[in-house]
Amino acid sequence: MRRLALLSVAALVAVTGLAPEAGAAPGSTLGRGLDPVVLTGADVPSLQNIAPNLLVAFRYSNGVWVQVPVQVDERKQVDLGLVYNQAANGVKPLSYADANTFAGPDVNPNVDPNDEIAFMAKDAGGPAPQFVQPGGVVSGSGVQVRVTDPLTAGAVGYVYLFRQTGGLNPGAGKNYVTYNFNLLSGNYKTTYKLQDGPNPEDSLVSTGKYTHHFGDRWLSDRLTITVQGGSGVDILDRHKALFAPGNCVRSEDTFDDAEGAFIVNKDGPVRAIRSYVGANSGPSTERTHIFYPRREDIITDLRVHAIPSVMDFFDYSPAASGMKYSNSLNPGDAIIDGNPNNENITLGPTNWERVVGPQGGLVMTQKLSTNLSLTPTHYFLDDTTPPDVQCTGDAFAYGSSGPRINQTIDCTDPNAGSGGCDTNYLESTRTLYFEAPTLTNSLAATRYNQAITPPAVTVTPWHP
Repeated sequence: MRRLALLSVAALVAVTGLAPEAGAAPGSTLGRGLDPVVLTGADVPSLQNIAPNLLVAFRYSNGVWVQVPVQVDERKQVDLGLVYNQAANGVKPLSYADANTFAGPDVNPNVDPNDEIAFMAKDAGGPAPQFVQPGGVVSGSGVQVRVTDPLTAGAVGYVYLFRQTGGLNPGAGKNYVTYNFNLLSGNYKTTYKLQDGPNPEDSLVSTGKYTHHFGDRWLSDRLTITVQGGSGVDILDRHKALFAPGNCVRSEDTFDDAEGAFIVNKDGPVRAIRSYVGANSGPSTERTHIFYPRREDIITDLRVHAIPSVMDFFDYSPAASGMKYSNSLNPGDAIIDGNPNNENITLGPTNWERVVGPQGGLVMTQKLSTNLSLTPTHYFLDDTTPPDVQCTGDAFAYGSSGPRINQTIDCTDPNAGSGGCDTNYLESTRTLYFEAPTLTNSLAATRYNQAITPPAVTVTPWHP
């Protein structure tokens, strides 16, 4: 009877038909449709030391196995001196490996404890019976990943990881994110100007729900949203970085005009990763973008001498006119129209921002991790004739907004060699959720809670 059950289920194995984008697959009550589940190789010791392309994932729904996309991203201690194709400098953060940059491939080409294994929470299903396993996998190699939502009691889903025999694609025939890194000068290793930019690009991330364009390492200059009726117009002038309004000594343009390098550019079936270093006198300052189907994480690790202040904000384009802006401190809608008399924004620390209109909906959550004594605040300006010079992008300030630290930030450069810099740290994480034109403040607050509270996992061996 057991053999008959194995054969009958194997005949029904499906490798397509993934769950609805924001819902739960049959058997799962998880409901975290926009969020990833990220494990490390240390979580799955029985699957270590296999080639990444041999790791596959399945869910069990309605009595059949359904293969779901999974991605292994290799990581290692990356010496940032080598990233510049120079001598090692001893600054070695745990980062992503990439044979196409000077970061180089992982020293261990197989799944090892610090590698990441990513899949989407929406792809989880129900618990699988112990007497059956999917076709195309090594018998007895299964690992059950029980995924729960700390924010919702009783929400649970399951994904099963296996070592495959060789005939399956870990992407399960899906490609959630497309990242085309297009360096206009040509091949990265042979044409990139590591010591003195700029290095123009025409790079694009697209998912069918949003696009994000880059014109250079730090030059984020186009954003469109097409979720549930979003118009898809470009709402972004620039993602900007300054010391202070009108202070053009440092900006995303000066970062690109100086030394810099890429750590990784990866396009995978579950997510894409773009990570780079170099911000003027902070050559070890690092920014990493991780793109999912309807979410983007932007992680910035500040590694620089003491600086007077910093701003990290989105300046929207004239095409964003008419959109509504709110944040966790200011729930009332301010209309983005370039008229400074139409809003009354209270400044202070914020957890989330919301921008919404027929153009689409955007939630931006903010999390600061540091051991420095800092009091973050916020910045907002909506003015077609702004009082401060616009250092980059166009001459207007349409809903310019984002977190700001308006005080001295002590040295965070681990290579400075004195003054406690080797222990000081500051990491900023901004998570973007791409939403429908009906986006509410309530949903924005929910997205913030989801961004700071990832799905929880329990990993156990699973054998038929």
